[in-house]
This record gives sequence, C-alpha cells and structure tokens, in this order.
Amino acid sequence: MSINFLYITYDFPPKGMQSGIRALEISKRLVKKKHCPIILTTKIEKNTLLNHSLIHEIPYSLNIHRTPFFEIKNNYISSFLNFFFRFDFYIGWVPFAYSEGRRILSENKNIKFIYASGPPFHTHIIGYLLKRKFQIPLILEYRDPWSFTYYYKKIKHRLQKDEQWLNRKINLSLEKRILQSSDMIITVSSALILFLKTNFPSIKNKPLFSITNGLNVQKLDNYDKNKDEEIIFTFTGRLYGKRSILPLLTIISYLKKENFTKDFRFSLKIFGRYNKKNLGNIVKKLDIEDIMYLGDLIPRSDALKEIKRCDIAVHIGENINYPTIAFKVWDYLSCRKKILYLGLENSYTANFLKRNDFGIIIPINDLIEGKKRLKRLLIDINNNRFNNLIQDEQIINFSWDNKATIFINKIIKNLVPNC
Repeated sequence: MSINFLYITYDFPPKGMQSGIRALEISKRLVKKKHCPIILTTKIEKNTLLNHSLIHEIPYSLNIHRTPFFEIKNNYISSFLNFFFRFDFYIGWVPFAYSEGRRILSENKNIKFIYASGPPFHTHIIGYLLKRKFQIPLILEYRDPWSFTYYYKKIKHRLQKDEQWLNRKINLSLEKRILQSSDMIITVSSALILFLKTNFPSIKNKPLFSITNGLNVQKLDNYDKNKDEEIIFTFTGRLYGKRSILPLLTIISYLKKENFTKDFRFSLKIFGRYNKKNLGNIVKKLDIEDIMYLGDLIPRSDALKEIKRCDIAVHIGENINYPTIAFKVWDYLSCRKKILYLGLENSYTANFLKRNDFGIIIPINDLIEGKKRLKRLLIDINNNRFNNLIQDEQIINFSWDNKATIFINKIIKNLVPNC
C-alpha cells in the first residue's frame, strides 16, 4: 500500500545542507518502496550554494514544492524578530510554506501525516499550524535541540539587559505547545531522546524513536589508499562556535618542537568555512606553516575525494557533551576512513567512535594525553601498523537503506497499521 505524507524541510537538494541530504536519502528510498513523500521546501535563490552532484539522485517521480521566502533586510525588524523569536531570516518562509502546505493538503486528501524536520525549527511551527487546520498526525524530527540548544546566542539589545531570558521563554513556550500537539517524535540519536525527555517530562508517554543519519557504503574497490610517502590528515567542514581546532594545532606544534616529525613527512589539510586569516596567524605563531595546508571551501563531492585520499579524517568536536553526532562524521565513515576526533573523552560522539572502532580520540582538555595518542598514531601509520579502512560488517547497519527501513517500520507502520 502506497502512503502519501508531507515532508517539511527547509533545505533540499541541489542545496547541499545536511538536512536536505538526509531528506533526499530517506525520500528516494521510500519512493523505491512505492511510498510518496511530498517535499515542501524553499525556492532556490541565485546566490544559494548548490551541490550539483546531488541533482541526478533526485527521483523523477518525487513531488517537490519549492516556495519563496521573504528576506527581511530591515535591520530593525530583523533585530526585533531575532530578539523575540530567534528566527530572524527564517521567519520569512513561514507564511509561504504554510499557504502552500494548506494547498497541498486541500488537494491531496489521502495524505496520512505531516513530517516536519528541524532545525531550523520554524518547520515545526508550520507543521503545527497545518495539523491544527487539517487534524492529521504530526511527526516532529529533531536533528538538534531547540530551546535548550548549547549554541543559544545571547542577542545584544540596547533596551533590554535580560533579553536572553525572554527570548528563551518565548521559544520554550512554543516548543512545549508544539511537542504536546505532536503524535510522534523522531530524533537523530538516542542521547537526544533522553535530552528531550529530561527537559520535557510531559512527552515521556509519546512515541519517541531514534533514526540516526546514515551513509552510502562505498565499495572497497573504490577505496583510494594514500600512495604518497607523506602522512596526510584531512579536515573538511566548518570551524565555528565551540569547535576550536587550536588544541590539535598546539599538540602538533609540541611534536614539531621535539623534532618528532623530522623523520617523515606529515601534513594536516583543512578545507571548508573558517576564518582563514585568523587561523593563518595562529599557524604562523605556532610555527607549523610547513605542516599545514589551509584550503578553501570545496564541493561536497570533492571533499569526499580528499577524505578518500588521506590517511585519517579529522573531526573537531566541542568541549561539551553534545547529544548528536555531526553529519560530517557520517560522510567520513561513508569513505571508510577512521576518524581522529578532537573532543571530550566520554562524549556521545567519542563513545560512538570507540564502541564501533571507528577512530582515535584526542581529549580536548588534556593536551599531554592528546600528544601521547597523536604520537602513537603517527608512529603506527608510518610503520604500516594502523588499519584506517573500515570494513563492511562495521558499517552495514548504518547504511541509508537500513535507515529507510527503520523509517517505514517505526513511522509508517505505526501510523498506518494496514499499509
């Protein structure tokens, strides 16, 4: 039995953001199973960063509705909305998406449920408003925390000293109401389920399931082993907020001062979005310019090629126990490369990597221990004692095919028992 449902996601390919890639990977597999997700997303603007390699992966039969959004260019209005709702830029999509959602649901009486994926969490607001109008089940997907996010920005406002409290209170009130209205909650990690239950005890009796992100398992014959004499570590992505690469660079500078790297060639390559001038100054100050390569932002397909060529992929975590695993980790694992993770020793991500033998942990708050581990890793790689290739049996359960099956079993069969 074919099931139709409305899938609300701010991004969708050829936009290259992680939320859109997740939506595509799940949707295209549901289409193969004869289900019919209807995608409600944003229109592609002229200056949007696109991943053209994803275009051919979009099923021809997939029903996609791309709506415009109103970009708020007035700084005073933007500051006002950001002050109260922390949405500023994104709020301009809500009326357009809600209007299109109403049209879709009015013309398709066989739609069984609404699936709203956040962040950004105005998707949950759109889903909530549509549920109230049409009285059909609402499923909320959390890929990150909302009101209790670790990255909650304190917004400076010249007239209000305690503005963060009011901002959080409004968002918390919205989140509570929408959670109460939901029929099911999906998260990308078991830790995020616990996080939500702890902060919102009233949802404990609601159906909550975890469907992690997945990966496209690359064939072994596509594996490009680094044939250079140089040992290459590669990072791709963004360096922002609490994700600081400084501890790793400091450890590398210690090793260089000890002349540890004099007997072999070693380089750390960085591709992505970061403050290149600032990082360049840090590299110069640490005297590791001969080790570092500071590259620019490159397409995702090229980034994956760089990961396939390196000896180990580098992921920069936070000095907090964040309850999800970054999408970048799944990209790295799809290339079958083990990961050098800079983060808390017992964080959710670190425990995931250790439990599955997916990588090496460099404790972000213990540089002495980190130096020992990095030293040992470089010695093992140089002496061909480190196997950086992840085997089929280690990752097969994390494939997108497996995640789509879980989606069908946990969501579709629960909401539509006779499908």
